[in-house]
Amino acid sequence: MKSLLLTIFSLMCTAAIAQDAAGCDQQRYRTYITDNVSVTADILYGAGNLFPTEVPVDLYFDVYEPFDDTVEERPVVVVAFGGSFIDGTRQDMDFVCRDLAQRGYVAVSIDYRLYDGPLFPLPTATTMRNVVIRAVSDMKGAIRYLRQDADQSNTYGIDPSRIYVGGISAGSILASHVAMLDDTDDLPDELRGIIDSNGGLEGNSNDITGYGTEVSGLINYSGGLNDASWIDADDPVFFSVHDENDGVVPYAGGFATVFGFPIIYMEGSALLKEVADSVGVYNELITFENSVAHVGFLLNEQSTLNVFNSTAAFLHAEVCPAIVSSTGELTSTEISVYPNPATGLVNITLSEDEHLTRVELSNTTGLTYELPYQGNTVDIAALPSGLYTLTAYTTAGGAATTKLVVH
Repeated sequence: MKSLLLTIFSLMCTAAIAQDAAGCDQQRYRTYITDNVSVTADILYGAGNLFPTEVPVDLYFDVYEPFDDTVEERPVVVVAFGGSFIDGTRQDMDFVCRDLAQRGYVAVSIDYRLYDGPLFPLPTATTMRNVVIRAVSDMKGAIRYLRQDADQSNTYGIDPSRIYVGGISAGSILASHVAMLDDTDDLPDELRGIIDSNGGLEGNSNDITGYGTEVSGLINYSGGLNDASWIDADDPVFFSVHDENDGVVPYAGGFATVFGFPIIYMEGSALLKEVADSVGVYNELITFENSVAHVGFLLNEQSTLNVFNSTAAFLHAEVCPAIVSSTGELTSTEISVYPNPATGLVNITLSEDEHLTRVELSNTTGLTYELPYQGNTVDIAALPSGLYTLTAYTTAGGAATTKLVVH
């Protein structure tokens, strides 16, 4: 009965979601708001040398925006194309960027440095690590460029606090390392040496300083990490889609291949989810079961639309955090919980002068628990492990929701 009541409550309040972030109105960022997209192409954001030839190249990106838009601070998604770090161009991501821009995002498709050596014999794992680290440097250079521009003129109308990264295949491997790789990770000496020789974790793709490269989330289409254990509790949320029997980038652990030949060990979306769940990083994974294709979910129009709609739903929940009112009126109630993940007591922080009147947790199977609380502290020790939605009802007549991982 409680589960049914909570479901009814959620449906009644859907139209009454109050979202402070620019443009959040329950349509923008989730559904299409325009058919027309403005593209600003060939923006020089950096430069670098290819590996292993050390041939210098300039790096450009293209910016996609909803045409004639009036919102001035929009979330931006920086994306990278696929092609095994051997082939591909930023124009390959046009269809992804247009979809995002039609929903109200700013989308940026970047150049990044590719392998510039012979294909036979095929490049070694060490060679590909050098190539990937230079590509990571490039995406981080693009992020710094965007943050500097937002600070100085905001040419593209972005919110620098809401930068997301993503890609397809190799581009997603690149974006995953941008999102998850940091100084706290236990890196092998060889990789640490490659990073240090290429400008450190921030890279050297441009000389822009004073602007961070942290991101708010990751969109992972058939990508992965060299080591999933690099995911830490403070890493960003992410959304993954992967074919279960992918023979190019493994769904779990295995060797990524080029022309069918194994090149470098990778840990794909299934292992990313497993580690993220264990450390409390919120994520979602769509698995295309029994599929032997690589990025097969983008090979037909309906499947692509379904994936893009699911991606937009995930992003919308992040860029427009929902705050609902039990009376159907807008409320400014805010909520945070800590620790998260938790095993015993959880502290709930609300807006000033507000206090709890009821706390409910619902899990992914639909079970709902009403929990006792003392002040703003809730005891969740008796709950089974898992991912929950915590709903806190307050003395102001409002309710706020957030995710909570119970260990």
